[in-house]
Amino acid sequence: MSLKKLICCVFILLGSTGFYAQEKPLVSDSISIVSWNIQMLPNLYAPFSKYVRKKQRKRLPEIINYLNESTFDVVVLQEVFDFEIKRKLKKQLSENYPYIQMPIKKGFNLQFSNGIMILSKVPISYTSHVQFSKEKGNEKMAQKGCVLVSCKWKNQPIYIAGTHLNSLSQEARRKQYKQIYNKIIEPFKSDSIPFFIAGDFNTNFSSRYYGDMMAVLQLNNTPLVDSLPYTYAETNSWNSPNYNVWIDYIFYKKTKKEVILNQYVIRPKTLIKDKKIDLSDHYGIVLTIGLIP
Repeated sequence: MSLKKLICCVFILLGSTGFYAQEKPLVSDSISIVSWNIQMLPNLYAPFSKYVRKKQRKRLPEIINYLNESTFDVVVLQEVFDFEIKRKLKKQLSENYPYIQMPIKKGFNLQFSNGIMILSKVPISYTSHVQFSKEKGNEKMAQKGCVLVSCKWKNQPIYIAGTHLNSLSQEARRKQYKQIYNKIIEPFKSDSIPFFIAGDFNTNFSSRYYGDMMAVLQLNNTPLVDSLPYTYAETNSWNSPNYNVWIDYIFYKKTKKEVILNQYVIRPKTLIKDKKIDLSDHYGIVLTIGLIP
């Protein structure tokens, strides 16, 4: 073989082994965040609303067991409204998740809290909070909003927000997108600090409103590779047929400090009186992130 041909073969071999391919970022550590609407509504409404009569007291210990046995690093829960349920979650999850941002309630009134509970394996600090204005219908009874916490994961600062948007009105949600951006995202966004926001956005991925939302938030989403890419679906034991939507998300601001490793749906179930039921009417969504030094 001539020298010229030999050199050509070497270049071809190097190319086929990825010598010229872009190097993958060096990941120093990873963190997993789960967002889950667990539907724990105020028990005092149980005699008046079928939405509360969903075996909350039986589902709660199963949810606690599931989270205690999981390997998630940060848990962002929505619809943690009932006082006794909040207390039990805090007490029974504190060994595995000792750092907790409890649901926020302002003032002495008949409203409930924002229902957002953030639990972490590493210390977190309250950073900011916005309460949504002009809620519609029964949602006026809750102080829905968005709460932001900060933490250091192996010396890397990270922002994590939790939220739950209006389920009844797209007009209200449009205003809430703007409130989240103006009060939570814009003041704290940074090219060197990873930023995540997790929650129930009540905005379907396949609807035209999803694009409107992302244009306002100016964040990124990761494709959900799943045969059933929904977080609220007819396959759930609590839900009606012919309704399948992806409305729960973990969005992020892209920086040079993180790479998304995986995103997937969790569908935890349990047996109650020999009947298999889901632990909530929503499925949870998990994002695994690699941190780059």
